[in-house]
Amino acid sequence: MSTSITIKNVRLAYMHLVEPRAAADGAEPKYSVTVIVPKTDTANLGLIREASKAAREARWGAKPPAGLRSPVRDGDEKDADGNYVRGEEFRNAYYMNVASKKPVDAKIMMGGRIVNCPPEHLVSGYYGSVIANLYAYEAVGNKGVSAGLNGVTITKRGEPLGRKVDWEQAMEGAEDFGAGSAAAGMEDFAAPSQGDEIPF
Repeated sequence: MSTSITIKNVRLAYMHLVEPRAAADGAEPKYSVTVIVPKTDTANLGLIREASKAAREARWGAKPPAGLRSPVRDGDEKDADGNYVRGEEFRNAYYMNVASKKPVDAKIMMGGRIVNCPPEHLVSGYYGSVIANLYAYEAVGNKGVSAGLNGVTITKRGEPLGRKVDWEQAMEGAEDFGAGSAAAGMEDFAAPSQGDEIPF
C-alpha cells in the first residue's frame, strides 16, 4: 500500500495556493486546499482509507494506538445546538485539508493539455485532482494522520464558494478549458516519492 495518492475530480474549497496562509494565529503559514469528497464516491474514499492505513502502519505497525486523529472529517457534523458546522457544499460528503510548507505545482486542463494554472482559475468551488501524501504524526500529545500537498490540477469550473461571479465579465477574453478526464495527462504530473476518528 502506498501513502501517496491522487484524489481525482473533487470539489476544492479554501484554496490557498498563491500565498501561504496560517490556519490560526501563531500557526505556520502553509499552502493548502480542502478536498470535498461525496460519500457516494467509493473510489476516492477507498484510496484515502488505504493510504491512511498505510501511514498508520508505517509508524506504529499493525496495531496502532487508539484514539488517533483522522485526516478526514464528516461534512454533516452538527454542533451542540444541532446546526451544521460546515456550509451547504459539505452536505453528504467527507472533507480533508491537504497542506504544504512549500509552494506546490498548480496545473489546469486547458485545450486538452495540462499547463500552469493562472491565479484567476484557482477558485474555491472549482473541481480538480489533488496529489497528496498521507503521513502519521505525533506532537504535543496528539497522534494521528495528516495529508501533505504535492500538487493540484484544476479540471472543471464549479460555482465559486463565498461569492457570486458575473461569468461573461469575468471570463471575457479568457481561453476556455474543458473538464476532460481527471486522470488524463496525470502521468506527466507525477507525485514525488515518498479529530475525531472515522474509519479512514
